[in-house]
Amino acid sequence: MELLKKYKPKKIEEFIGNKRAIEESLKNFGKKPLLFSGDPGVGKTLLSYLIAKKLNLETYEINASDYRDLESLKKVLLISKQYSLLGKKRVILIDEIDGLSVQDRRATTELIKIFKESKNPIVLTANNAYSPKLRSLRSYCKLISFSKIPYPSITKYLREICRQENLDYEESTLKNIAQRCNGDVRAALLDLKSLIKENKLLRSEILSPRDFEENIFNSVRIILKTKKIEVARDVMKNLDRNPEDFFWWIEENVTREYKGKDLKNGLDFLSLADIFRRRIIKRQDWILLRYYADFISIGIALAKKETYYKYVPYGFPTFISKMSMMKSKKKELGEKIGKLQEKMHCSRRIIKEELPYLEQFLDL
Repeated sequence: MELLKKYKPKKIEEFIGNKRAIEESLKNFGKKPLLFSGDPGVGKTLLSYLIAKKLNLETYEINASDYRDLESLKKVLLISKQYSLLGKKRVILIDEIDGLSVQDRRATTELIKIFKESKNPIVLTANNAYSPKLRSLRSYCKLISFSKIPYPSITKYLREICRQENLDYEESTLKNIAQRCNGDVRAALLDLKSLIKENKLLRSEILSPRDFEENIFNSVRIILKTKKIEVARDVMKNLDRNPEDFFWWIEENVTREYKGKDLKNGLDFLSLADIFRRRIIKRQDWILLRYYADFISIGIALAKKETYYKYVPYGFPTFISKMSMMKSKKKELGEKIGKLQEKMHCSRRIIKEELPYLEQFLDL
């Protein structure tokens, strides 16, 4: 049994950290929709399930990224008005609400309708409840903030797992994992599992250094190091970025990690993923997203015949860097044209055509 499932808290009393969030959630549960906000891995989704279990309620989970259109949201409204097969209320859990395209006013209106007409308690989760796209929804919810889990608590948790699994380990390795995960319990468990080999915990030096992109670099490292399907799948499930963006991180770093035939196999899976990505964008066929995600995670993980237990310096995607630079230049160009348009009183098209000549005579 995988570590994430085996050692997941079974009741609220076993929940790690965020005691205040637990108290506020129980106090306000059912009065209005609860909006759990906090970094990935702090237990937002888990707490929803534990509260439902404590109150003897079923949970109906909806991932917001699977409900991008109005018709799908109308199905959610119908579900929210129904009780379970046993006639009991159930918790409607809308996970990753900040992944929903709520820029559409109709979608926002439909969500508010769900809040008002639901016969069941509603819990929503978001990494950032103060995202502009959630502005219209926040006033209808009770905001519950989650803080990062202190690293001593995570160290203690990992130590108990090692004891129950009869793993040989060094205390410094557990502390390093706990400090590196930045309060993310799931990330700590994924790190722990990736270091297990023949009932022994490998030294944590093979884990890549962390910086401001620590979570994404860690996800890349796990995909490229592991050969286990469930680990690769957990990475995608817990990813704090869109799978569309993660493609470029894998594309940039698979050539640094894999060699020979392993690299060829990895690039083949990336090619398939790119085909699906283009079809999704062109046809808006979001059901293909699950296959796309499997190609860049499970496919890449299984593309190699051997696991490379060596330090590899990963890099920021070149493609994203170039796109960011192009956007910056485009913005700068737009500002120049805007200033000239005010003074010259002519169209942006004309100014853009004449700009190379104007720059020679004007201080732009």
